[in-house]
Amino acid sequence: MWIDFSSKERFISSFSLEKEEKKGNDWKKSIFSFWKNWHDNKPTILSITSGTTGFSKVISLRKKHMYERAIKTVEFLKLKKKGIKGLLCLSPDFIAAKMFLVRAIIFKWKIYCVPPSSNPLKNIKEYYFDITSMVPIQVFFSLEYLKNIKIILIGGCSISSFLENKLQNISTICYSTYGMTETSGHIAIKKINGPNKSIFYESFQDVILSVDNRNCLRISYMDSYFQTNDIVHMISKNTFIWIGRYDNVINSGGIKMSPELIEKEIGSFIPYEKRFFITSIPDKILGEKVILIIEGTPFPLHIPNSIFNGKIKFYKPKSIFFISHFTDNLLDKFRRKEIIKKIIKT
Repeated sequence: MWIDFSSKERFISSFSLEKEEKKGNDWKKSIFSFWKNWHDNKPTILSITSGTTGFSKVISLRKKHMYERAIKTVEFLKLKKKGIKGLLCLSPDFIAAKMFLVRAIIFKWKIYCVPPSSNPLKNIKEYYFDITSMVPIQVFFSLEYLKNIKIILIGGCSISSFLENKLQNISTICYSTYGMTETSGHIAIKKINGPNKSIFYESFQDVILSVDNRNCLRISYMDSYFQTNDIVHMISKNTFIWIGRYDNVINSGGIKMSPELIEKEIGSFIPYEKRFFITSIPDKILGEKVILIIEGTPFPLHIPNSIFNGKIKFYKPKSIFFISHFTDNLLDKFRRKEIIKKIIKT
């Protein structure tokens, strides 16, 4: 479904209302509902958080903040010219899609909208797009079609080393984005392939960064302040390397470690289609024991001891568990705490 945001009349005429009630078209209704809410006289709009560390919740966002964040992203990507064509393939209920729509409204883009799925480009190979936003699993299943897209913004969760290596061989410009519902989208971005790729995120000019005593990121812009639980390594006043979530830190025998770092080390030894994560369970001697949990039926897995040499010898998982299916939220993010409870009970 193409939607033309160049004018109100074109938006209405390009929007197919006659099949609104058909089952499975909720995503269409969500787009139209967001457009109406954006143009009402209220200063705020509602959005659902992703539920990274718990259940999703509805929060109120200020439109002026969303407007400014949209401007900053488009200016950074140099997409202010006329005739931009975008692909919307994320759920309109969440901030990434809402901000994509805000950019389209402000800059009068024409966008092609498809229902959220893991392989959004499968049936639209004939179109070329200037920009899209995807989560990593969508990027993976779209690798053979990405040549039809100029720029991809990747967010929602961390990008594996395996996928990042795959992206080095394509012409599409790929960015990893940093932001959340509370910040109304992106506050920092990094280029992960091609010339001038980077290992660190760079914040937009209107954003002020700092860290607390846990090395967790603080974000300030306009009249807002946010304290995150994201552990970072500050490179400069506006650049940082993301380490992991403070919520997930493991203390095993007095050694503190970030599961995300271990996941990056072992990711290449686990089939990409298998979802997995590092966590811990109670241990009488260590306090917490590092374990690896993999989704699906059991299979032989060999992780070389050589990758756990030196200081990271304690990082090696003490046990491996297989779970038939992870508990998900609406953004395909699995709920670690609920899965861990199942492991402990068994």
